[in-house]
Amino acid sequence: MLRTLYPLKHDPASPIGVMFSGGGARGAFQVGVWEVLSEHPRGLAGFPPAVISGTSAGAINGALIVAGLRPTELLEFWIGLAERPPVKANDRFFADLQRVLLQLAAREPVRGLARRGREARIAMGLFGKHRWYRQSDVWAMVMEFLLTARFDNISHLLDGIQASYLFDTSAFRERLREAIGGDTLPRSDIKLAINTVAIDTGSVLRIVNAEPAKRPQSAHHYLYAPDITLDMILASASIPLLFNPVEVEGKLLWDGGLLVNSPMAPAVALGARRIIPVLVTRGAGMTNTIEDFGHAIERLVDTFLENAYNVDRKLLLDRNVLASKLPAENLAVVSLFEAIRPTSAEVFNAGSYLYFEKQALIRMYQAGRVAAREWLSKGPIRDGRDKPDTFEARERMEAEG
Repeated sequence: MLRTLYPLKHDPASPIGVMFSGGGARGAFQVGVWEVLSEHPRGLAGFPPAVISGTSAGAINGALIVAGLRPTELLEFWIGLAERPPVKANDRFFADLQRVLLQLAAREPVRGLARRGREARIAMGLFGKHRWYRQSDVWAMVMEFLLTARFDNISHLLDGIQASYLFDTSAFRERLREAIGGDTLPRSDIKLAINTVAIDTGSVLRIVNAEPAKRPQSAHHYLYAPDITLDMILASASIPLLFNPVEVEGKLLWDGGLLVNSPMAPAVALGARRIIPVLVTRGAGMTNTIEDFGHAIERLVDTFLENAYNVDRKLLLDRNVLASKLPAENLAVVSLFEAIRPTSAEVFNAGSYLYFEKQALIRMYQAGRVAAREWLSKGPIRDGRDKPDTFEARERMEAEG
């Protein structure tokens, strides 16, 4: 049987860890959640969490909290990203694109006759498949022709662009410096884990400002850095292909959301015994229909992120089972609370992951406040494999005791 807990009281024997997932502009939602958690009398008011673990947008929020920014200052930081976008298009990428397109155009007249014959047959077949007199079908024919008869052009285009990203984030690095007040985070009693992916190994690299209390089996995935740098924070939010990778201690790093979007393991390694997950996806309760292409993209991204959380959740619950059955292993049981997540889909559409517009960010922030207040009003509830589907069912189970 599950118990409704009121556990957000200071308990040195059971430190609290807050986990912020990745989610791009949806990080503004986490600001609203944090504001309520840190100020609500049934939340964390009066004492900070012992650990914060974050990925991408979550790593940025975690770092800014450790740096001492108040919730209002966090919101100002996110709104500032909308009012003064800190990105710059990579000139080299577009110069390479132009150069390769000109090369393709120059070699087009000398293509072999054999190839032209094959391409002509494919083109004639496409005319038979599509209604060529409709503009939409013309575009469909062009796309199908490129992917079948002329894929070599696409391959040449991709190989010819030497730049590996679209936007440079050096301006964003300066924005972080302004917010933090220096090149490194000030040292804090809050233990922080920033999660990245190393390009050379394709594996997770967790950057922590405190050494794990007990050396984890995956210790080679941890980098102890008592002074977290701007580059370390930036690396966790460096979305592959979109933004440039960031070099940290000789390693090129990418966004940790590739592999560890809901990083609970480092929170446990740093000593957290109660974990509050803060997600940016709705989870259950979404519609069973795909309304448009944008909705399909949204659901695809949400599915990847939800799967990442479900995997991490299962690993933690499995660890608890192992801890209870094998006391000789000296594994602590960690209480996992149900995640704080959006309760409405109104502002969480396909574009919201990268939609840095002031009013959209404010609405996501407000949605975070609503979600956190609802979460606190329900207990909060400890997560577990036998959890009932509704809050009313939980209350009924407890009444029947």
